[in-house]
Amino acid sequence: MSIAGAGPGTARPIRYTTLKSENALYHAVIADMASGQVKAEALFEPKLTKFWSFITKSQPAAAITGTFFAWETGMPVADVIVDGVQKGSGHVGSVIAVDWYGKVHIFDSEHKKQLDWFPYRHALRGTIRVVTNGKVNPNPKAQKFKDRGLWGRAARTAIGTTRDDHLVMLATKKSVTLSELGRAMTELGVTNGISLDGGGSTMLYYRGAQVVPTGRKLSSMFVLHERSPIDNDFRDHMKRIARNQRRGALGGVLSLGQQR
Repeated sequence: MSIAGAGPGTARPIRYTTLKSENALYHAVIADMASGQVKAEALFEPKLTKFWSFITKSQPAAAITGTFFAWETGMPVADVIVDGVQKGSGHVGSVIAVDWYGKVHIFDSEHKKQLDWFPYRHALRGTIRVVTNGKVNPNPKAQKFKDRGLWGRAARTAIGTTRDDHLVMLATKKSVTLSELGRAMTELGVTNGISLDGGGSTMLYYRGAQVVPTGRKLSSMFVLHERSPIDNDFRDHMKRIARNQRRGALGGVLSLGQQR
C-alpha cells in the first residue's frame, strides 16, 4: 500500500492512498474526521450533470460517485438530503448521513419506511451494506434491491468508517464482487461500510484529478472539504432550533395559564 500526503511535516487531514487486494488495484481517500477540519456533504443536481460541473461549483478536496439513479429520469432512486433539504426520494437501502455537527453515520433502513432526516444535514440513501461491525456481509437481495447486476462483478465505489474516526472513500475500475470490495475495505480498517453507484459511474476525485475517471454524467456525489463543518449554516440551524424551542416553551406556558 502506498500513501500520498502522509510524509514528515504533512498535517493535511485528507490524504490519498492505493491498495492492492486480491489482484485488484483500489484507489482510496482517507479523512481524519476527528481533526475537526473535514466537512463531508452530499451534492445533488436535478438532472444528470457532468462531473466537472459538480467539482467547479463545490471545489472539494475529494469526491466520489453518489447513490444510484434511474436512467429514465436522471433522478436518484432513494433519498438525498442536502443542507437539511430533501432533494431525492426513495425508500430502499442503507444510508450514509452527516449530522449537523459534521459526524458521519452509516446505518441500515427498513425497506419502504420513511426516515426522519431532521438530525442530518446531508445524506445518501439507496446504498448497499457491505461491512457491518467489521464483518463482510453484503446481501443486496435481503435489502430488496432488484437489479441482479449488483450480485456480479463490476467496477465499484464505497465509503466506510473506522474505529478511530476516519472516513474511507474507495474505488476500483477492476470488476470485483461486493465481498471482494468489502475485504479491501477491512484492509483499510473499515468497520462499517456501504457500496455506492458503480459500473460506468465509478469515480474518485482527489485534489484536481480524477484518480478513477468516469465520462458518465451523475446525479449525486459525496464530497470532502478541508474546513470545519461548524460554519454559518450550522449556526443558523442552531438559532432556528433555539427559536422554536423558545416558542414551544412559551406556547406551553400560555396553554397552562389558560387551563387555570
